[in-house]
Amino acid sequence: MKRILALISMAVLAMGMQAQQPASPAPLAHTYRLTYTLTTMDAGKRTGVQTFAMTVAHPDSHNQAKVGQKVPVATGSYGDTKSNMQTQFTYLDVGILIDAMVSESPAGLVITSKLEQSSVAPQPVTISGVSEPLIRQIVLSNSSTIAVGKTVRIGSLDLPDTQRHVDVEVGVEELP
Repeated sequence: MKRILALISMAVLAMGMQAQQPASPAPLAHTYRLTYTLTTMDAGKRTGVQTFAMTVAHPDSHNQAKVGQKVPVATGSYGDTKSNMQTQFTYLDVGILIDAMVSESPAGLVITSKLEQSSVAPQPVTISGVSEPLIRQIVLSNSSTIAVGKTVRIGSLDLPDTQRHVDVEVGVEELP
């Protein structure tokens, strides 16, 4: 009898654990292409346009576009003599990273975006006699509801100490 009760309680416990498992989101009804456009303006004149596109088919999954390079940065040195000195480096990702998530709603597509753009300044900075790159960075995070076939500006960023700014737009289209 004790064994039967133990089996029943194990079965009830297992059913309770299954009920607590969160349901995975339903797949998107369609596959979409997101197109991000970054337009750089300097003193009112357009100086550059960059376009990044990605295909999205799964809801609430992070979709990324990343373009850039790795910049070495000295993190320390060791050795007992100058001729035996070893320098350690780490590498920083510099460029553009776009992270996007899409979910469907009755009002349209909800697009959650995070855009990071970084670059190396022309003049390095010297710290304790060591020349290090100066990294500039802008970050934009946004959630927008967008109708399929439309484009919306999700941000406009002024670059400090310059007359430059960057306009960021995202457009969405349904793929067959």
